[in-house]
Amino acid sequence: MHFEVPKSHSFKAFASEYVMIVVSILTALALENAVHSYHQSHKAHEAARNLDAEIAVNIAEVRSALAHNDNQVKRLKHLREVLLADIKAGADDKTAIAHVMHEAGERFTMSILTPSLQREAWDVAVANQALSYMTQERLQRYAKLYANMRDTESALKGAGGSFMDRPQLSNAMSNLEMNDITSRELYRVLAQLGFLHESNGHNMRLLEKMLVEGPQGGH
Repeated sequence: MHFEVPKSHSFKAFASEYVMIVVSILTALALENAVHSYHQSHKAHEAARNLDAEIAVNIAEVRSALAHNDNQVKRLKHLREVLLADIKAGADDKTAIAHVMHEAGERFTMSILTPSLQREAWDVAVANQALSYMTQERLQRYAKLYANMRDTESALKGAGGSFMDRPQLSNAMSNLEMNDITSRELYRVLAQLGFLHESNGHNMRLLEKMLVEGPQGGH
């Protein structure tokens, strides 16, 4: 900032010019600070808007996966009930499996969806430091939401290892194609798939609830 030293010869004139210079400097600093604060507020507001939009997309993704998986749960439950009833009734393996395959539309398929959760808006807000301009309360809420998204994704990926015996599943499916499987072996596969769906569904519903509630408070 450039200013000239007052050239007045009288003390009164000098004091007047000095005060004007000081006022000008303070005004310039105040304006600069106001502009800086505006940019910070604008950046925080824009980041919050992008984060809210991203969270809305993730909510839709979770709900879509839940809807698909809920239909699969109903289907698996029905097949388990049919197969279990035949097993308890003493039906032989060939008859019980033929019955459950008929109920399955002569084709045994399974489909488990997990949501693909976006994090781009969060990563951008971290990179450009927009998060540091938010209130501490709001920042903590966003951080908690995204941490839960990350943890839920990890839990969903790990659930298969907790509830599924993949080699057994692969062997059971191969045996089913070759008509070389027992009704009890197939029932255990259906039970494992049911447990996997229940675990995933529980985790996704908890995440959906948290995302819907969203970050509250001001920016």
